Amino acid sequence: TKFRMVEITKGVHSIDHLGYPVPNVGFVSYIVKEKENDLTLIDTCFRSELPKLEDYIRNAGHELNQIRRIILTHVHPDHIQATNELRKEVADDVKIYAHWIEAAYLSKSPSYHGPPSHEQIKELFQKFGVKVEDLAKRFGPMTVDPIHIDEQIKDGDTIGSLRVIHTPGHTPGHISLYSEKHRIIFGADFLFKSVFGIEGLFVPRAIVSLDPVTAAISAERISKVNFDKLLLAHQDSPVLENGQKEVEKAAAEAIRNLKHQQ
Repeated sequence: TKFRMVEITKGVHSIDHLGYPVPNVGFVSYIVKEKENDLTLIDTCFRSELPKLEDYIRNAGHELNQIRRIILTHVHPDHIQATNELRKEVADDVKIYAHWIEAAYLSKSPSYHGPPSHEQIKELFQKFGVKVEDLAKRFGPMTVDPIHIDEQIKDGDTIGSLRVIHTPGHTPGHISLYSEKHRIIFGADFLFKSVFGIEGLFVPRAIVSLDPVTAAISAERISKVNFDKLLLAHQDSPVLENGQKEVEKAAAEAIRNLKHQQ
């Protein structure tokens, strides 16, 4: 079968080519093996993509019930929509983690109204020649049911071997995860890489981010962490070396651009 997990380094896999509405953007979630039969999944995917995600995991020789924890990096539907369905299929005692700010939005109390709005989504799709009707056929509704978070986390917490770094800006409770052992940052959407027609690493724009200024400061903070590999949710390919330097450059450029806009 064409779905396979890519081993980034021993015990860390990327689940590539999960569907995303904009052409050539794609979505990546990640598996971290903590020990034998003990996996952490970082983000889920759209509901329509769940069979694909499950195929990847099985093709890598794992069972779904080996997923012991699911960490949701933030509230946007592409990262979380399949969570409730996956929870049912994995095991009753799988634990779902999210930052305490995001946990409130995930459980819909209150609902999240940050960007992108329906209008902004439409605008984005039009720009890339995507018809909303075609999307509905492939992805179904973009709505998300309330998700119960078992454990609310904060900056500096540790989940398995991963350290939580609060990286707000894209959303208020957005988190990145740091594996000191592997010198990896799992950055979710704190940066995008060579997608949406923009080359290289960049801080997601206001059309999808609540506060691009805070997002740029979050990127600058990550650039002070000691790491090599940068794994993002939307990327043409992972950054496998000099990740820290690359993030430093992207953060500096974002802050420069923001100063010019003032």
